[in-house]
Order: sequence, then C-alpha cells, then structure tokens
Amino acid sequence: MTKPKDRAAFLGREGGLVYGGTTWKFCSQDVPPGRLDLLVVEEAGQFSLAATVGAGVAARRLLLVGDPQQLPQVSQASHPEAVDESALAWLMEGAATIGAERGYFLATSFRMHPALCARVSQLSYSGRLQAAGVAADRELTGVAPGLGVVTVPHVGNSVQSPQEADEVVAHVVRLLGTPWRGRLNRAPRPLEETDVLVVAPYNAQVGLIKERLAAAGLSAVSVGTVDKFQGRQAPVVIMSMTASSRGDVPRGMGFLLMRNRINVAISRAMWSAVIIRSDALTAYLPATVDSFMELGAFLSLCDGAAWKRLITPPTTSVMTTPIGTSH
Repeated sequence: MTKPKDRAAFLGREGGLVYGGTTWKFCSQDVPPGRLDLLVVEEAGQFSLAATVGAGVAARRLLLVGDPQQLPQVSQASHPEAVDESALAWLMEGAATIGAERGYFLATSFRMHPALCARVSQLSYSGRLQAAGVAADRELTGVAPGLGVVTVPHVGNSVQSPQEADEVVAHVVRLLGTPWRGRLNRAPRPLEETDVLVVAPYNAQVGLIKERLAAAGLSAVSVGTVDKFQGRQAPVVIMSMTASSRGDVPRGMGFLLMRNRINVAISRAMWSAVIIRSDALTAYLPATVDSFMELGAFLSLCDGAAWKRLITPPTTSVMTTPIGTSH
C-alpha cells in the first residue's frame, strides 16, 4: 500500500498510469479534482450514488460497470431518495436494462443454457438477454434444461423447512452420477457434489440443509444464502423458498420474492435451476403496487417453468408425473 506522498508522486508522473483503490482514496487530497482521465466504478449496481459522487470528482469521465438487477447495495440506515440508490440504478431510472442513449447492455450470457436464460431474461432484463451458442453445447443427460419447480406441502414453517430440506437431499441424490458434459467435444463425466449449489433465504434453513446433506454423506454440496454465491456458477442450482405462507415469512414477502435475489440465485446455473416451494406461499393478495409486481413476476417465473413436480403428503397415493424431465 502506498503512502500519501508516494501516491501524489505516482499521480504526477508523465505518461499513462493505472491507479486503483477504494472510495476514500479518490476523495482524499492526494487526488486533486479532475486529475484522472477516467474513473472506472466496478460493481456499480452495488456502489452507492453518494460514494460515486464523492469519488467521481477525481476524474473527468466516469465508466460505471455492473448489473443493478443483481444484489443491491448493502445499506445499514435509512437514506432519502435518491441517495439510497446505487449509481447504476439512479442512472437507469427504474428501467430493467440501460438504454442505448446512456450506455451499453451486454446482452449475451455465456453461462446459462438458452432455456434457462430465457426465463431469467424475462424476469429481469425485459427479454433482451440472450444465451451464447456455447451455452447450448453442454448436456446433463436425461435432465431437461431450464427452470423446474417442485411443490412441497407444509404449514407453519418460517425460517426452517424440514420438508424442503429433505427434498433438496432427494433431488441431489437423483442427480449425482448423471453424465455431465460441460464443453463441446469433451467426454461426459459423472455429476459430482461440487456441481450443485443450494440456495436458501435464511441461515437457519442453510444450517438445516447442511445437516441433512451431511447425514446423507453429501457434505461437499455447497449451501448458502444468495449473498454467498454471487459470481459463482454450477451445472445445477437448487433454491429452497423455505416459508410455508405469507404469514410465516419473518422479513416480509418483499425480501423473499425480491426479483434481484431470485435472479442471482437461479442465474448461477449453467444447465438447470430448481425452485422448491410451498404452494400456499403465494396464496395472498398484495397490499401495494410494488408487492403486486414482485408476486406477479415470481408467479410468472414458476408458471413458465419447463417442468413441475408435486410432492404429495404420505397419506395420499397420487403422484404427478414430471414434465420434461426423467427424474
């Protein structure tokens, strides 16, 4: 790390240079206003507007790079509009993607299979996100690509759902050993525990799922909240919604159905994403326009799933047949 006088000398050099640091470095007296030609703000979808203004005076031009449709900035206090927004969210003024007059939308996903990318694109990117050709060259034999939904009946569950935890374990067991080919012209290999990510909204459910997986000898499966997995990827992602109904949700449906968090969770998958949920979770009437929009987006996502399966209670003998999958 350089000392203040060293930074000042470095910035005073002739010719091109690259200087990196956190916000406070660019707000310090060592970087005079307008001294830099270009300031690049990485993850500008999580970088606050106030911090951007503070650091931005150091440069003549700003380049904001990021995705405001993924996890928002972390805020520990209440701030007035628009200080509570990220730099990119403020610039986009509520639009799902940036307009051509203000920037560039990178419209190609190299991670998600086209079937899954189409669902994510509709959920968060106004249908503009497309899958690259290479993303369609992968294969998980006998498993339909895209989004699947498993409905598990349960009542009274808040931050833990044993029923959904058990279904996570059962789903992982069914998948392990399935031939997986991650690249064209490569020989397939058996799907391994490390090829599966499990996402849950609450730490209590994360802990329970880890316990159930460990009991089944599957400790190598990664389990965490969505915050842990941003930037990660795997052939398969399993998402447990956990709560039984609206009345059981401790932090409100706005948190549980937040489009950004669901987007990040299912878009970690290269081939298949699976949402495990209670059917009663969405059986309510929203009280605000924003909550109505979030509920509608989640219902549309689930209704458009490539396949669905209903786990019936043990007292019944009726079992639905999966659509588009061999599971």
